[in-house]
Amino acid sequence: MQSDTERNFLPRWLWLIAAPAVLPVFYLTRYVDLDFYLQWVEGERGIIENLTPLLLLPAIFCGIMLIHYRRVFPQSWIIIWFVLHGLGAFYFAGEEISWGQHFFNWETPETIGSLNDQNETNLHNMSSWLDQKPRIALWVWAVTGGFFTPLLIAAGMVRTGGPENWRYWVLPPRACMMAGFLVGVVRLPEYLFFSMGEAPPFPFDIRASELQELFLTMFLSFYLVSVYRRAIAISTNM
Repeated sequence: MQSDTERNFLPRWLWLIAAPAVLPVFYLTRYVDLDFYLQWVEGERGIIENLTPLLLLPAIFCGIMLIHYRRVFPQSWIIIWFVLHGLGAFYFAGEEISWGQHFFNWETPETIGSLNDQNETNLHNMSSWLDQKPRIALWVWAVTGGFFTPLLIAAGMVRTGGPENWRYWVLPPRACMMAGFLVGVVRLPEYLFFSMGEAPPFPFDIRASELQELFLTMFLSFYLVSVYRRAIAISTNM
């Protein structure tokens, strides 16, 4: 039987150290130089806006490439599950950069601009069904699947089995825990202060929603890369 640790297929320094280090680094940058932070970290052309679609590239690649290794899955529906994740990552990345508009600065077509809240070439500013609802679904999956499921596996309350069991493939491994945890907590200070009718004080006066999106991309990529690497390893031994 394969343990959850053996399902990670990702270096521990990446998911346990590098991923959570992003948060204090951004807070520290905000403290040291506010102008630099607003322009180069949180701005429209900043690190967060560009890093988010960049980190989705592994998820897109692995989600689609898993089609080549679909024979390793014990049930045929599993490949559909992962392809949907890959396509979701593609939509996420495309919407994040307004399908290239942020880089090439074209004018938004009038027919799209009239429907778009921010006059951009994207879909998520047109309807909650293309923005908030998919975001909430991904948030729930990242927190419950990414954070809580590995805890249940570690406690012996859920068993993944081996490659012949669908849980081995579908349930996120421990490598997704930190990203899932950060998705769940990064906006809590913001919600807490807003619930008291106050603006978040320093150092929480940042666009926490953008950071949450960044951690969502980490979850997607860690999840799909771990599956892809397992599929390659098992396929070579078939």
